Amino acid sequence: MLIVDRLMSDEEPAMLFTSANYFIFLAAVFFVYCLLARKRVPVLFLLATSYYFYALWNPKFLVLIFLLSTVDFLVALGLGSSRGSRIRRLLVTLSVITDVGVLFTFKYFNFFSSALSELLARAGWHSGTFLLTNLVLPLGLSFITFRSLSYVIDVYRGQLNPTKRYFDYLTFVAFFPTVIAGPIVRAGELLPQFRNRPALTSEQGTEAIFLIMLGLIKKIAIADFLGNNLVDRVFDQPQLYSSLETLAAIYGYAVQIYCDFSGYSDIAIGSALLLGFKLTPNFASPYRARDLRDFWRRWHISLSTWLFDYVYVSLGGLRKRRINLYRNLVLTFLIGGLWHGAAWTFVIWGGLHGLGLSVNHWWAQARKRFGIKPSRCWWSKAFGIFITFHFICLVWIVFRAPSLADTWQVLRRLGAMQFGHGNLSTSILLVLLIAYLSHWLPEKFTNSFQKVWTWLPAPVQAALILSLAAGLYYVAGAEAQFIYGNF
Repeated sequence: MLIVDRLMSDEEPAMLFTSANYFIFLAAVFFVYCLLARKRVPVLFLLATSYYFYALWNPKFLVLIFLLSTVDFLVALGLGSSRGSRIRRLLVTLSVITDVGVLFTFKYFNFFSSALSELLARAGWHSGTFLLTNLVLPLGLSFITFRSLSYVIDVYRGQLNPTKRYFDYLTFVAFFPTVIAGPIVRAGELLPQFRNRPALTSEQGTEAIFLIMLGLIKKIAIADFLGNNLVDRVFDQPQLYSSLETLAAIYGYAVQIYCDFSGYSDIAIGSALLLGFKLTPNFASPYRARDLRDFWRRWHISLSTWLFDYVYVSLGGLRKRRINLYRNLVLTFLIGGLWHGAAWTFVIWGGLHGLGLSVNHWWAQARKRFGIKPSRCWWSKAFGIFITFHFICLVWIVFRAPSLADTWQVLRRLGAMQFGHGNLSTSILLVLLIAYLSHWLPEKFTNSFQKVWTWLPAPVQAALILSLAAGLYYVAGAEAQFIYGNF
């Protein structure tokens, strides 16, 4: 086995969005940014703070972000000034090779190298495995590369004019609310906002604080609590738990990953709004989806639309024959699964979603062919939600399990028909119940809560914020990792 050593840091992120240090940092950035709002340096200040924020994890990787940003900025300028199709193809290829090459090296090289060596060994050709050891995945690299690459492709397709503001583009790529875990903001959405004079209304300020508070509740009071007290225990040692407890853990993981990631997204969107930048929502009650197509319009919206616009469309979408639609859907979600991590569990998870979406599209087409109109009955909608949700929960098992062997172990425990519930405490069941009930509440209830929050006097808001902080500090147990921070 040939080993190449990379001497890189394996430190944890210095400032998670749920830490006190982050909110001290955010408050400092907010006040200084407000002071600089009437001057010509706010973007430079945001760039400096974003690089500082990232450097707290590992300053060496700032060079990587800077180089990726610079290459794509120059490529886009070249695309804007070039008219020859050959030159344009060469330029966009350079960007794709740079961004995907860096992502492949850090995230996938060892995975594919090991898989190739295993395949060759099975064919009777035993060779050494070339691995890069001590290779640390730069924080948020998948989000960074996708964000920057989408800008170049948009310019190449003529959907966006290249920016000539170098520091604006560097800030767009490294913008600290989105650099760790998205959302995958498009250049057309964020870059124009850097050219506007920063302005924050009182309504935007209260909305930003409301989103941050909502995100903290989701992340700490629900996701971390369920992860620490139920999900992690069952998935780490499924043989110790009954079928009922395993089922509860599966339902718990569906809630945990949603509240973990949507909570982080809420904090990111709220942080950006506090500085006067509006980002589009990343989730829309995904477990209320009637089918898988609806689910992917609601779940991790910035990623699903990215995959559709830049992978599915590039593969050809629905071209010539309908079988191409199914092939391209499966390929797109295989890539989407691999985006989440270099493991066969993620690949299979993506493949199952691709197959599920293919069936979804086939059924919609068959229904049109035979003149079957969608039922408007409540029970039909409820049945669709029930089936979709349980398919999603089933494939979440593959996503969450450390390996395929662990997946089968969880499935075996699920089918063991044992109904002990000694490990399901009242607090766990209560959090599960509250989480699901709140998820299925009509959107107008959430809007009503936000309106009430906006209406409250500032002293009452301050008292509620302090009460929430004390309550979350009380319920918080062991510090839980941000799930999507691994991706």
